[in-house]
Amino acid sequence: MKISIAIAFILSLFTTSVAVFATNSTGDSVHLISTKAKNIFVFTINKKWQGAQMEVMAMNGECISCQKVTRRKMIINFRNVKPGTYTVRINKDDQAEEFKFIKN
Repeated sequence: MKISIAIAFILSLFTTSVAVFATNSTGDSVHLISTKAKNIFVFTINKKWQGAQMEVMAMNGECISCQKVTRRKMIINFRNVKPGTYTVRINKDDQAEEFKFIKN
């Protein structure tokens, strides 16, 4: 009897800890993924950010690319652009995330 109570108690602790640590209400909504390729910029988004607008801007303010985010994982290829610093901006409603990418 004591063993089954101990097992039930451990299982309830496990499920409670999984529920508490799996939810992240204040976490970032856009996550960068590092890659070994130097011309690739990869990021993932939460489901609530699907449909956001993604813009790639050059340092002079020129919009290199602008598209709607349709997937949770996006890959931007900087192979065919000039060397420089670029800003990747993701906007949805009143929220925005911004990242810098330097191409050498």
